Amino acid sequence: MDKNQGGFMAAYAPGHVLGRDGGSFQEVTLNAAKSAVVAKHGRYCTIRDHEKAPPTSKPSRHWLQIYRTPDNTE
Repeated sequence: MDKNQGGFMAAYAPGHVLGRDGGSFQEVTLNAAKSAVVAKHGRYCTIRDHEKAPPTSKPSRHWLQIYRTPDNTE
């Protein structure tokens, strides 16, 4: 997880089903030992609730959530 603007945002592996955590994501490289973001890359995507995270440009990368879409309250 990475701390982003005062809140914790999760990093997801490609193919992970997000559940209700859809939103905007940035491709990142993680330090496997500490789960810390080592580098941020210029690829972004939007993933809807209950969908799989798309493939990244390299196998060792993950998707870091930079914005979570609000839940529908109706």
